[in-house]
Amino acid sequence: MFGKKLLFTLGMATLLATGAAEAAPVTLKFATQNAENAWSTENGLIPWLRKIEAESDGTLKIELYANQTLAKGPQVWAAIRNGIADMGWIPMNMYAGMNPLMEVVGLGGLAAEDALQGTERVWNVYENVEAVRKPWAANRMLAVYSTDTASIFLMTKKPVRTLEDLKGMKIRCTAGAYVNWLTALGATPVVMAAPDVYMSLQKGVIDGLIGDWELVAGFRFADVAPYITKNIPIGNVNFAVAMNRRTYDSLPAEAKKAIDDNSGRAGSMWLARHFSLDSRELEKEVAPALKELITLSTEEKARWTELVGRPLWDKWLETMDDKGLKDAPVVLDYMTK
Repeated sequence: MFGKKLLFTLGMATLLATGAAEAAPVTLKFATQNAENAWSTENGLIPWLRKIEAESDGTLKIELYANQTLAKGPQVWAAIRNGIADMGWIPMNMYAGMNPLMEVVGLGGLAAEDALQGTERVWNVYENVEAVRKPWAANRMLAVYSTDTASIFLMTKKPVRTLEDLKGMKIRCTAGAYVNWLTALGATPVVMAAPDVYMSLQKGVIDGLIGDWELVAGFRFADVAPYITKNIPIGNVNFAVAMNRRTYDSLPAEAKKAIDDNSGRAGSMWLARHFSLDSRELEKEVAPALKELITLSTEEKARWTELVGRPLWDKWLETMDDKGLKDAPVVLDYMTK
């Protein structure tokens, strides 16, 4: 009798222990270069991550490592691939060299009407062009989404109203098409991560940056670069969320379903809506800290467009052809639909 009771007790303990082990969520590390209180983090990434957690039936817990605490912006992709981070936010322009075909998103004159249209275009490129997907195959791509150009502008230490004002200025940008865009306009592009911009402006290393309302509000650049020039003929900024493939494959079915249900085209559109469209509300918050909010005149914008529109498209097509990337015309076609 005592033996049966002991076996029953041990059996129950084993079941309870197994149940407790099964109930413990898998903890994932999510890396981003942006601050935790940045608009895109508070209103885009965090709600999206919490949504995945809530739909995972208790199988997932996602810890956010913001402000480059786990990996700097240009190293996030490698950190995910190497398992330092399980997931991460990717500013795609920083990785133009890894996937040159996606430089197309930054070309002037290709601007979408809004972030949703831009995201629809860039997702179609990713989904339908194998030559675009292949360089990103090392990690699992969860979302690819776009901003709208209404929220992209020049932010400078001195006012910019004309091409002549911009000429010779050292302007921070991400790699890829924005480098050619600035060069065509007579400025000097300087590639650097967002967290390094404030001090570089203070020290005179740069004279300004290509920015957006979320970036400017999060890093308080208006303190050191109080002039914004809007209505510039510039391409979209695109972002991605990626995940380590081994980590994904190891997850329980409930966790995978929660991630899958919030990824792909639907997840990309959700992030675009929350990240970009809502972020334009930040203009009201940033504007009082500026010395001047300049809107490029229609005539002046036409002067800029002559330099950065079709000429840069043709130059990009030639460059892609020289690299043997024959799908460039197809990509450009998707981006103009």
